[in-house]
Order: sequence, then structure tokens, then C-alpha cells
Amino acid sequence: MAVLMSLPIVATPALQILEPRVEAPDFVLSDLGGKYHQLSALQGKVVVINFWATWCPPCLGELPSLQRLWKKYEQRNFLLLAVSVDDEPASLTRFVRRFRSPLTFPVLSDTELQTARFWPLKGLPTSFVVDKEGKVAVIVHGARQWDSAETLRLIEYLMNEPKS
Repeated sequence: MAVLMSLPIVATPALQILEPRVEAPDFVLSDLGGKYHQLSALQGKVVVINFWATWCPPCLGELPSLQRLWKKYEQRNFLLLAVSVDDEPASLTRFVRRFRSPLTFPVLSDTELQTARFWPLKGLPTSFVVDKEGKVAVIVHGARQWDSAETLRLIEYLMNEPKS
């Protein structure tokens, strides 16, 4: 498994801002520490929601770049929520504790797919970038290098975007 996680992500899908943007489906999920996160309460922040699973090699491959993205923006109006669709919360907790580099962003558990079913997932990983007004600005199907120059420009643009 360590070999798969160290493979580079070769293809990075281009990012395109959706127009018109649509309201992001609200959810309340708890992280591994028991803290609840409600998407609608996060207006004013740019939020990346990453749906993933521990058994998904592309998901594991992008986790280090998600961590680097989080470290770059965690002190700003930004939040990264990694929503795991794994079957067992206990195995997810063990995985996160043993992952080769610490994951310090919130990892949420959606074992019953109560949240995922309201989002247009076309496989894993699928990520959504939600703007400060709670609208889906970008959808990413597949793994990407989350700390690439293109992604950082997009996050900066959305964080500095004036309210409509």
C-alpha cells in the first residue's frame, strides 16, 4: 500500500468554475474526534469537500496534496472536509492514525452514505469546491494534485471573490 500512496498523480483534470453555481446540499457529519460539521454553517469560507475511501488507491494518492493544501490555507477562510464512505468508522480511525503523514484536516465518516447520495459522485475520489456563499463552484471527478499552481490560483480567487 505504501507504494501506491507514493505514486505521483499523472493526470490532473482542468478546473472550471461552474456557471450558474448551484446551492451545495447541506449536511451534518461528525469527524473522527466526535465534532459535528454542518456545511451551511460554514458560509463565508471556501470549502473543499473530498469524498474518498481507504480502499481507493487514487484517493490515497491525493491525500498528501490535500494535506499540503490544508496546511497552506488552514489559517484563512478555508476548510477542507474529507468525507469517507468506508463501511466501518473503526477501520477509518485506524487508517488515519497509521497514515504515513499525519492528516490534520477534518476526516468525516459517512458510512451509511446519508450525505454522499445527495452529491453527484461519479466514482471516487470526487471533490467539490464550495464558494463563500455555499454554492458549488467546481466539481472534480478523479484524483488531482491539490497543491498545484492551478488549484492554488482557484482557491485564492474564490477566497477573494466579492459577494454577489
